[in-house]
Amino acid sequence: MKTSLKYGRGEIEISLPDKNVIGVLEPSVHLPPITNLEEAVKGVLSKPTAGTSLVDLIKEKKPQSVAIIVNDMTRSTPSERVLPPILDMLEGNGVAREAITIVIANGTHRAETEAEIESLLSKDIASTYRVENHLCDAPDLVDMGVMSSGNRLLINHTVARADLRIAIGEVLLHYYAGFAGGRKSILPGVAGRDTTMRNHSMMVRPGVGIGILDGNCVYEETDEAVEKFCPLHFIVNLVSDSHKNVVRVVGGHFRDAWLEGVKTFREMNFVTIDEGADVVVVSAGGYPKDINMYQAHKAIYMGSYAVKKSGTMLFFAELEEGYGHKVFAEWAESGRTAAEVFRDFEAEFRFGAHKLYYMATHARDFDMYLHSAVDEDKTRKMFCKKFSPPDITSLLKGFEERFGADYKILVIPQGGIVLPQVKGGV
Repeated sequence: MKTSLKYGRGEIEISLPDKNVIGVLEPSVHLPPITNLEEAVKGVLSKPTAGTSLVDLIKEKKPQSVAIIVNDMTRSTPSERVLPPILDMLEGNGVAREAITIVIANGTHRAETEAEIESLLSKDIASTYRVENHLCDAPDLVDMGVMSSGNRLLINHTVARADLRIAIGEVLLHYYAGFAGGRKSILPGVAGRDTTMRNHSMMVRPGVGIGILDGNCVYEETDEAVEKFCPLHFIVNLVSDSHKNVVRVVGGHFRDAWLEGVKTFREMNFVTIDEGADVVVVSAGGYPKDINMYQAHKAIYMGSYAVKKSGTMLFFAELEEGYGHKVFAEWAESGRTAAEVFRDFEAEFRFGAHKLYYMATHARDFDMYLHSAVDEDKTRKMFCKKFSPPDITSLLKGFEERFGADYKILVIPQGGIVLPQVKGGV
């Protein structure tokens, strides 16, 4: 069979033996895009997916201060379209405009510029309402207490002191928190750096992983932060398809409404397979998803669920910006072996280095072949073997010799979207 894979701003066509290809994994459910997002948001404000309506919350709390938490520029959440119905409902029910602050959940990222804030919220909203960048190293973070893990919860002052907290987010897959959205607007969204790093450091513990909630200690701590320490009173979360079209809006209770969104996301993007394959062919999905390995690695991580132990992955990602993260680059360029990465990272968590830790973990479990613009030396330092499309014929011959004539191939054209799940597995 011939298949086209997105690569950078173009596509690459490859040929694979029909007798060996057991499937092409694509999103399993396609929902129609919501045609009027503003009306859909209004709907969940009045009739939430789960929990109390926003009107009833306003009546109950009679807030003198409201914090609305929104995602930063690293997410594609259309906050500028979700905010107006929320702002209208607040003001229409007696909340003074001066009492409302929009807080950008930068996590540990840099602050947004004035131009970025206007792009994120719209020029009208940015100029009309008080807008605040969350700064994880701010001196006025509020100590909300110590969570059961021993991690102290430090939270943005404006959010901590607000009478009513509302969060706008997206339901997405997350490496170690299982899924983004919901409670993550608080931790890490508006948490202190030390709180966030301690939470993220648990990513190496058993039970932590992408798409996993039950028994995931990273998720459990973020949930505890909201449940017991810094309540989110109302959320509006979006579920989007692979083309960034919003297909569902959930709203209300920070956990129960969000879990309904998670359910929809699972139905759309989790694909069940009978067994893993000897060879898995994966594209990161083209530009900008394959702009660097820091971004593109998500496709390797998700695709790894389809690779048999000691199997092989052929990965297509242009990587025009190379590594894509300073710490990731520093660790890779140090020339650490996989064993040294495990030793050093598990001894001291370093955000950014976690990508090389993941790459070392993959290399322990299966062979990774990488087609990219990155040179052979950098490819090797990321525990991959460099190849080009013309090499595929000889590679396929080698796979037949290694795995047998009836070896199995799976193709994943959008590696960062589809999460394969072997029957009886995660």
